[in-house]
Amino acid sequence: MNNMQWKRKMALPFIIILCFVMVLSACSSKGGSSTSASPTPVKGAATATTAPKEELKPVELIWYYPVGKQQPDQKVMEEEANKIVKAKLNATIKFMPFDFASYDQKLNTVVAANEEADIIFTANWKFNYEQNARKGAFIPLEGLIEKYAPSLKKNVPPTYWDGLKVDGKIYAIPNIQINAGQSYVAIQKQLVDKHKIDVSKIKKYEDIEPVLEIIKKNEPDMIPIDNWGSSYFLSPKMWEIPGGNGIQVYKDDKTFKVQPLIDTPETKAKYKLLREWYLKGYIFKDAVTAKRADYYPKGKVAVQVHVSNKPGLEAVLKQSNGGFDVVIVPISEVTSTGYNPSTNMAISRTSKNPERAMMFLDLLDADKQLYNIIANGIEGKHYDKLPAGTIKTKADSAYAPGVDWVFATQFNALVKEGQPLDVWEQTKKMNASAKVSPLAGFNFNSEAVKTELASVNAVKAEYDKGFEAGMFDVDKLLPEYITKLKNAGQDKIEAEAQKQLDVFLKAKGLK
Repeated sequence: MNNMQWKRKMALPFIIILCFVMVLSACSSKGGSSTSASPTPVKGAATATTAPKEELKPVELIWYYPVGKQQPDQKVMEEEANKIVKAKLNATIKFMPFDFASYDQKLNTVVAANEEADIIFTANWKFNYEQNARKGAFIPLEGLIEKYAPSLKKNVPPTYWDGLKVDGKIYAIPNIQINAGQSYVAIQKQLVDKHKIDVSKIKKYEDIEPVLEIIKKNEPDMIPIDNWGSSYFLSPKMWEIPGGNGIQVYKDDKTFKVQPLIDTPETKAKYKLLREWYLKGYIFKDAVTAKRADYYPKGKVAVQVHVSNKPGLEAVLKQSNGGFDVVIVPISEVTSTGYNPSTNMAISRTSKNPERAMMFLDLLDADKQLYNIIANGIEGKHYDKLPAGTIKTKADSAYAPGVDWVFATQFNALVKEGQPLDVWEQTKKMNASAKVSPLAGFNFNSEAVKTELASVNAVKAEYDKGFEAGMFDVDKLLPEYITKLKNAGQDKIEAEAQKQLDVFLKAKGLK
């Protein structure tokens, strides 16, 4: 044996021992990962060059949002959703749902008391986005979006960010869904078939009166029309001012005049019609005090009129309407105001973990499984997947909130039975084809008239529901209502809106 062969023979045992030690070391490292390694973060968040590299500490995030009614299996959903949030962000969510009717009051209390909160649902119609952003209830999000929201940066169109700007800053994340408006009538199909209702004769809001008459005479257990102190239709002569608190722009040829919606011929005619329907018994006598959630699940509402027609709506209404099929009849053209902040999530100024709150919002946008647990519950327990590729809510489901659009981008939602499989592609096409308001991009700054707005809102709370439910004598009380609005500062609000609008229109070459 030469010298080289002897060295190789002697080195072999040492090589084997060294390899064995290395294997043991690797196994030890893997075995300790469940307790010492960082949880896997949402893609692009904790691994972004500007984001922290160290382990994410455990946190609890408090999330406020509105729902139609509380769900018996709320805690069951929460446990399942938090498994994902814990694994990906080392966080848990404290879900805080409140019914739509009490949501504003609850959130006003939370903000006024500086209570801890992380994520807050806000809109132009619910816990007013623009006004609360100006009050300092929310924090600006540009920096957080840049660092912790790669999915949202990729998926949210620039027009949405533009529509959310308040004094040039973004204070919320949009829940992307239908972004166009179209008035429609929805009638329970069993009633259409039973009474041979010719829906082709319904061209406008007023045309549903013969249908209501049929229901009133022949279906004593049914509420003829969905009206709980609110009625919906779009006027072709009016464009809404985003954040304008009920102020509309009346278009006369090429001139745009700011005018409160309440003080228009169209509104007076509508209120008179609603008054007639109330006296005839078409509108539920307890409309102002009753809750929709007490009647819809029982299929007790015959006709609905709203301004949010969209692809696949039949299936959505069926789920919320006691499982009864509906026939939908559009009664207006499809319009859009650009992005009017209608469904959004903001981060509260009292949040102790705004970075993690943004990571969670980005995760909701990126993780369809998490989103659908929150929106639909647990497969096999709350809904079933059908061979056609859709889902069906179980008849006895204890978790079916039916408000997918509240939680995050609705394009992540599983397709429901009765919806076309390409429902979200159709929705995107409807958004793109809508007639866009000339006011798109105009955001009213209410700071100069915030005192007047508070006074006007108090007056509106006194009168609006009564007129919308047909309970008030229009000739007697409408002039009184308009006078009180003027005394509360409506004219000053109108003048401020017109001043801002004139600047905006001039820049666009309009007047």
